[in-house]
Amino acid sequence: MAEYGQQLPLWDKSPTPDKWLGPLEQGVLGLSEGLETRLLRWNERFETFMGSNLEWPSPKEHLAFVVDGHLLAADAQRELGSRVVVLYLEADEERPQVPQIERPEDDAWIASGPVGRVSSAPPPRKTISEQMWEMSDVEFEALTRNVDIRQFLWTPGQKPARVLLHPQQEGLPLVDRSAVIGMTNDRLEPVTLGLTELLISKLREWNNRWLTMPTRQVPALDDESFGQYLVEGHELAARVQQEVGSGVAVLFPEADGKRSRPSVEMQDFINRLRAHGDNKAFRRDDDVLDRE
Repeated sequence: MAEYGQQLPLWDKSPTPDKWLGPLEQGVLGLSEGLETRLLRWNERFETFMGSNLEWPSPKEHLAFVVDGHLLAADAQRELGSRVVVLYLEADEERPQVPQIERPEDDAWIASGPVGRVSSAPPPRKTISEQMWEMSDVEFEALTRNVDIRQFLWTPGQKPARVLLHPQQEGLPLVDRSAVIGMTNDRLEPVTLGLTELLISKLREWNNRWLTMPTRQVPALDDESFGQYLVEGHELAARVQQEVGSGVAVLFPEADGKRSRPSVEMQDFINRLRAHGDNKAFRRDDDVLDRE
């Protein structure tokens, strides 16, 4: 995952409860000098193109960058072997879940200053959901007047926002990982993505060879075969990314399936819209959904 600054775009995503390190320093993973140089150059492209506007100059530049990221992930996987799993595209919402240590309710503190002032821990901030539910109907409707609810809801055959390359028993080895509400079927058809026949053939061939390969557990095959599976997957993901464009994120392998579900905040947002049928944006789109 790219980051501003002259550093490797590599992060430690090991599922440990006490650390999340990154970006990693050069030399710590034992990668070749040539690959580290390419990774640095890729990261520099991100900073150069995105700049302070946080916006790509064109979809073409964005797509080229993302595709090259897939290929770099394949090369990193090739050098690291099966002892390390390289994740891409990997963003914060895809971070593997780790054990969380909850603070006890009475874990407060009070400090007395030299002049008799007394300070204590501030009260916990209200969650986004709590703040939303505390809004008045008038305020909430004003904020959501132009919201199109359909962008948050799943409908069969819609173009996904994110897809995962993953072996399947039937169909293509691609599943829908769009974080939308109401998804009942994550299978994707070639026509939905507009893939070429050549790529479809490559996907089926890869799927048939690695159908029984577990991706998040100790592999049933030897370690060398598991590493080969990962490298080929990253390279195939690059081809899929090239054809679907920059508007669809192609993930490989999966970090955590739970992270691909709609967030609690999104579900609460939709529930609040539904709780107030007088919301114009919701009523309009709900009528469309009812007719369908």
